[in-house]
Amino acid sequence: MAYASAVALSVVEITRAGVVTTTLPTTPTATHGNKVLNDGKTFIEVNNGSGDSINVTIEAPGSVDGFAIADLVVAVAAGVRKKIGPFTGVFNQADGYVWVVCSAVTTVTIGAFRLQNP
Repeated sequence: MAYASAVALSVVEITRAGVVTTTLPTTPTATHGNKVLNDGKTFIEVNNGSGDSINVTIEAPGSVDGFAIADLVVAVAAGVRKKIGPFTGVFNQADGYVWVVCSAVTTVTIGAFRLQNP
């Protein structure tokens, strides 16, 4: 997989007035994953409509003292809708985006959300 080809997700702003989402915006990209601009208040929601558990991987591109920082891998059970995040800067790629890869994409949807300032 190549981060440069990851498809950007649109971010839905959550305000005091609220936001209604009946379905998540998109199917994850199978080939190169997705990316979302991160400001520390951004999270994703994954709806796994498949019959099997999937893994959602958030790549941590950095290192500390020469040791790679482990990626965040979150299991999403079959039939479960899970919110993941918000993400600290340790997960940001050089351009400020977080790279998200789902292990399967059939009957899976994903959305990105950001909490507005209070």
